[in-house]
Parts: sequence; structure tokens; C-alpha cells
Amino acid sequence: MRAGPDSARRRVAGSLAALLCLGAAAAAPAAAKPRLHPAAAAPGEAARTARYWTAARMRATPPLDAPRGAGLLASASYATVSEPTVPPHSVNGRLFVRQGKNRGFCSATAIDTPSRRLVLTAGHCVNSGPSERPGDGVWSSFLEFVPAYSGSTAPFGAFVAHRRQVFAPRQWVMFGNPGFDVGAVLTTPNAEGVRVADAVGGGAAIALDRSRHEQFQTFGYPGKTRWMQGCESPYVGDDASTYRIPGPPTIAIRCHWAPGASGGGWLIDEGTAIDGLTSYGKARDRRHTFSPYFSRRNVGHLVAGL
Repeated sequence: MRAGPDSARRRVAGSLAALLCLGAAAAAPAAAKPRLHPAAAAPGEAARTARYWTAARMRATPPLDAPRGAGLLASASYATVSEPTVPPHSVNGRLFVRQGKNRGFCSATAIDTPSRRLVLTAGHCVNSGPSERPGDGVWSSFLEFVPAYSGSTAPFGAFVAHRRQVFAPRQWVMFGNPGFDVGAVLTTPNAEGVRVADAVGGGAAIALDRSRHEQFQTFGYPGKTRWMQGCESPYVGDDASTYRIPGPPTIAIRCHWAPGASGGGWLIDEGTAIDGLTSYGKARDRRHTFSPYFSRRNVGHLVAGL
């Protein structure tokens, strides 16, 4: 789980200042594509990715957003999911990636769409976001999703994504806008030829523009745990610091997730729909985690046609 928008604002002050000055139009220019993706990779990418993520390498991989050289934060906000292979738990899993010179994992959710291939995660799990100037972030590569990752096993197999099939909103890639910290990944079938949504029992539907006052079942793989964790919480308010940034203000729950849980789904309607995901926390707040508010303006534009 990454640092909150206050830290991001310090890192990319110029980018977010542009957003604040130009208003909503800067967040989504009329002529700009609403989502971006990296350049296509060389042939054989899927096979190389599958070979790269050995069981041993998966076990040794740290959370993508864990501070390098620092211990992982502990938290009592979540508990181990006893039956991760049973719906609705089975739609959740680990997403393994390489981002620049670092390898790491996030959490992610298999989605119910006509393609049966879509996985949703945090934007910073597929693109680091800007660091010094707009759009200079690093795209992830070697992406592999393992639903219901349990111990060191992959009960439904592994689902690889080509770099060309990885997407993030322009507002995240260019400006690091926390209200658009969402990533979409189109995966290939597993070794048995089964698409991800079919493998896990259907996938979660995407809920858009619902009431903020939902009861959430949230999931992820925080810290060094290799077992799926869960935490339930109602909506407890907005992050007021995002009121000044174009786009929907982010929402909070009373679950304190640790690094590695980034991208983990916030499910509603008895686990059949996703209406949020773990995006960031705040250094001095050991009680809350924040998510983009799911709307047509951010998630809807990102997943259209996927």
C-alpha cells in the first residue's frame, strides 16, 4: 500500500499543481485518450513471463510498494481467509510484476466481463505514476495473476498478461491523481486454456456510481503473508485532501492494510461486485485505508471494451 496523496503531492508538485489550476478539464482533456498502455513487447513475452515466475521466486518476492530495506508494517485489521478457493473469495489473488529493476506483488481481482480475461488492481501496480515530471512513471512488465494464491500454490493456475494489454487512466499515469489509481490487465488463459473469470467461478461485477455508504468485504495479501487476508468495514468518510484534486474524492474504510494489499478488491453485494480497491494509507493513520470512488469517470472509462 503506497503513501497517500500528501506524499504524492510533494513528489510531483508540478503535476498536481497543474491539475489544481486547470480544474477537471486538465484531468481528462477532451482530445486525450482516457487510458494509456505501454508499448508492445517482443514475441514470446507470455512464455518468458511464465518461466520467470517460478514458485521459489514468488515466495521470495516482496510487496511492490514495501519500503526498500525497511520492515513491513504489522496490523491487526485483517484475518486469514479460511477457504480462499470458494466464491466470493476465489476472485481475489496476487499479481506478480516487475517494475523497473524491482520485482514485487500486489493484490487484484478477477472481473466478470464478456472477455472473461479482465483483472482489476491499483494503478500504481501497473504504472508507478510520475516522480519528477508528468508521465515519467515506469510501466510494469512480467505480469502474472494467481487467483486464490494460497501458501505457495496456484489452485486455479496462473494467468499472464502481455504488456500491450495493461492499462491505467491518463490522470494516474500523467499526474498521479489518487482518484484514478486503478489498473486494468487483460490476461491470457491458464495452462489448461481456461480464462480467468471462468476459472474462479465467474468473477466480480464492477459497480459504478453507487452510494458511498456501502458495507465492504476487502481482501489482499499484506506483508510477508502468503495467505489471503480479509477485513470488513463500512464506508467511514472521504479523504478531505482529495477535495481539491479534480475527479471523485477518494473513500475510506476502517481497515488498516499493509504493503502488498495494494489493488485488493473491496467487494459489496455479498461479494458479487467490486466497488473499490486498496490504493493508499497515511503514515500517521493506523486505522484507515483509502480507495478511488468507482464511477464512470474513472473506472468506467478505464475498462470500457475490455
